[in-house]
Amino acid sequence: MLLILLWLLPIISSAQKLEFNGEFVLFREAKTKQPVLIVNDSLVYKGFVMKKIAFKHTEYPAKLQEYKFFNIGTKTYLVHEGCGPVLEFRNDSIVRIDKSFLHRNQFGAVRFVYNKEIYFYGGYGLFTFKNILTKYDFQTREWIEVNTFSELPLETREWAFSYIVNNDLYVSGGNTKDESKTQCGKQLGNTIWSLHLPTMKWSRKGEVSGIKNLDYLGYRLFSNSQGKIYIITNEFNVIDPEKNSMEKFELKFFSFFLSNYFEGNNIVCILYNEIQRTKYFAIVPINTVKGKLLFTSTFITPLPTDIKMVVTLSILFFLFSIPFLIFRKGIKNKLKPFNGIVYNQKTALFFYKGKPITIFEEQEKRLLRFLLEQTNQFVSLNDLNQLFENKGQIETISATVKRREQAVDGLLTKVSKITGIEENKLQLERKNSDDKRIKDILLLPNLLKMV
Repeated sequence: MLLILLWLLPIISSAQKLEFNGEFVLFREAKTKQPVLIVNDSLVYKGFVMKKIAFKHTEYPAKLQEYKFFNIGTKTYLVHEGCGPVLEFRNDSIVRIDKSFLHRNQFGAVRFVYNKEIYFYGGYGLFTFKNILTKYDFQTREWIEVNTFSELPLETREWAFSYIVNNDLYVSGGNTKDESKTQCGKQLGNTIWSLHLPTMKWSRKGEVSGIKNLDYLGYRLFSNSQGKIYIITNEFNVIDPEKNSMEKFELKFFSFFLSNYFEGNNIVCILYNEIQRTKYFAIVPINTVKGKLLFTSTFITPLPTDIKMVVTLSILFFLFSIPFLIFRKGIKNKLKPFNGIVYNQKTALFFYKGKPITIFEEQEKRLLRFLLEQTNQFVSLNDLNQLFENKGQIETISATVKRREQAVDGLLTKVSKITGIEENKLQLERKNSDDKRIKDILLLPNLLKMV
């Protein structure tokens, strides 16, 4: 009966579309295997046809939009995204079961269930990035810290990519502290770590290949009951962690999933209607999003066997290279004076020919700082989009693209007036080497310098 219902779901969803505005939380009830949607902490809809039911609950802190759901056996729990309060959805009612408080200490943490217990790893809060592991104790109804061990230094991080295979948690990417910037942090690379949960020991496994910046919020990550991971970039990526393989498929269409989970081969989700400016509940079959297979590759490239030797040689090479690089830089600077925009790290000011530049807007400054880290390098438009996203707010990708285009156009116009260089010479374009459909750009070539 359930299989027949799932086949009919796309038809039911399109015929009886539930549209709404405001804040919401969508989750799967473990006992009935049905979706539950709560809108503005006041309206509750349940089932694949979204039947309205009464909103029954005990008191709970913050808004339900800030809670993430966990299914353990036949029970469904909602835990605050910053860690702390724990709610249970039982008999169509929300009941608070913890004796904790709003921690607000692990936003963007890796959240997972192991041995019927709820864990939070890493995150951000109280002005610091974390690499702690916390666990909810169902007996004491409090949170405790779990000690972990590692022979190599492990970065603090938020918004990391993660998944579990058997007894191992895998973590990669995310943001960490950047000493030279604001609390927004900097992106970590694609090195992947595993935590063996029975011993709580970390080890470094390799590098994720084929996908860059796994923490980038423009990507949409899903997992289903068959142990596969789905990532939407410019393609539809299917990862099989146990086989260490990744298949790239064509993306038939891109839909902005505001929230989602899998039920069989369907995505149960909330989508955004840009024309009506409303949100709506929908069931989307995977095959309507996934196109034909492009190629198959390895997901994780293992590290060299003798990692210590590699690290030692890298350090020695770096140390011996410093004197040569300093000498080479000094000679180069003496031979040819720099005629471009200079950023002074101490004063955080931009200069041209020794005079401070005061006409740049904040978004243009943010773009300039990003370009200084990628001096004279082509970057994809996707990498630029993340600079102009409003974290903490739900919005369309078109809004982000519009802010990016305004910042780029404004920057090029102002730099052209300052330097006298024509705008069309301040931006170079090319097709991405991995995907010809993606455009890479190089802004302000040979015109940026940091001192």
